[in-house]
Amino acid sequence: MQFAATFCFGQTYHLGDLYTAEDGSQGIVFFVAADGSGWAVALHDAPVTSSYSWSLTGGDIPTLPNYDAPSQMALADTSGYTNTLAIRNYVGAGSNCAAWAVDVEHGWYLPAAAQLSLIYAQLPFIQAALTAAGGTPMQTQHSSTTYSWQDIYWTSTESSGTQAWIIPFTEDAGAFASWSYYTGTPMQINKNMSARVRAVCSFPPPENENIYDTTLTYNWNTGSTEPHFSDVPLQTTSYTVTVSNAYGCTNSASVDVIVISNEPQTYYDTICQGAPYNSYGFVLTAEETAGILDTTFTQTVSAAGCESEITVYLTLLPPDVVEIEEHAGQSFVWNGVTYTEDGVYTQYFNNQYGCDSTVILTLTLDGGVDPGPDTTSEETTVQELYLPNAFTPNEDGKNPVFLPVFSYPDEIEEYRMEIYNRWGGLVFRTEEPTFGWDGANAMEGVYVVMVHYKSRGEKAKMVTGSVTIIR
Repeated sequence: MQFAATFCFGQTYHLGDLYTAEDGSQGIVFFVAADGSGWAVALHDAPVTSSYSWSLTGGDIPTLPNYDAPSQMALADTSGYTNTLAIRNYVGAGSNCAAWAVDVEHGWYLPAAAQLSLIYAQLPFIQAALTAAGGTPMQTQHSSTTYSWQDIYWTSTESSGTQAWIIPFTEDAGAFASWSYYTGTPMQINKNMSARVRAVCSFPPPENENIYDTTLTYNWNTGSTEPHFSDVPLQTTSYTVTVSNAYGCTNSASVDVIVISNEPQTYYDTICQGAPYNSYGFVLTAEETAGILDTTFTQTVSAAGCESEITVYLTLLPPDVVEIEEHAGQSFVWNGVTYTEDGVYTQYFNNQYGCDSTVILTLTLDGGVDPGPDTTSEETTVQELYLPNAFTPNEDGKNPVFLPVFSYPDEIEEYRMEIYNRWGGLVFRTEEPTFGWDGANAMEGVYVVMVHYKSRGEKAKMVTGSVTIIR
């Protein structure tokens, strides 16, 4: 059996051990939990070409708790990784920001207050281990009796919209009398002030054989939510995992387990035209699939003394193009965009197969004078329209019908709703505002919605959107 993946196996760490991450970066272990997971501190400070601020612009980050008083409250925060992501999301790249001085992409982050406090508490032990590993000891010397960024380190713990926490790392508190009380203790300073940065990282317990990030959520196409799992497939199988972080960002990866036998193997698959393909041992780029339709691929694979011919019949789904013509007065609103000139306009959506598709609008405006609201009535209202973006006609009784929602339904004088499929064909039409579409005989996927209406005291309007049928 050929398995197209590489695993890094776990290891039991102890305080002071040299930890090596998957990318080869290293640190000294300064904390180990009961399950064998723990934290390591980087061998060196972030490059000291200049000092780092927490945030030059300030501002209270809404996703971070504020530890403001007393100073010991900051010791409760151990969420350095999520803190760092929140800071980077709030403070743009390119600024001289502490959270951007660490290699988050490889698991290193700005330590939270409790993590940095623990490093200071074990400083003599950690300093010796850093030196033995060829690292740089934490900066503890200073040359003046006033504030100096040379002897303090940033944490990722926020205090307020203007302040965050640092920890002074001074050996000789007497020479730094004004800060002697705070030596080794979290202290609040303004976010735009300067300090050093020393990154830390997390490592998993040894029983979880694979090295993985415990702060992420994992979802496999097998239904497993573990970072890794064991399987013994009887035939060639594709495994896909989607990984999400605390902020909703996702990424996916796939791996094929190719089971070799002496019998020929045949597979059928479908992808969107112009999308990359990587399954059953076949690898095609987006450029390679952009100019072809249905096709067949065959290759011979060998492993463990077995040789087999594998054939894939690949169906490529072309992107959809829906064309719409519309006439309006001085302006036209389409999916939240207002157009005031004649022209051909394009918007994009995913069709029922998830393939990129295009809606092309040819717009003609008659240039008429906008009469404005009818001021002859005693009271004038502004009609607002909401278009739901999905409904579920699957007989579960929940959201079974698609129906636009008006803020003042009794004010509607004229109404027409039309729904088109991905080929531009009309699938539903009504002139009754209370009569919705039940999706009968319609396939699951995305449909274009066009609503023409006129409310009392207002000019006629046209709103276009899309709705997805989910069964």
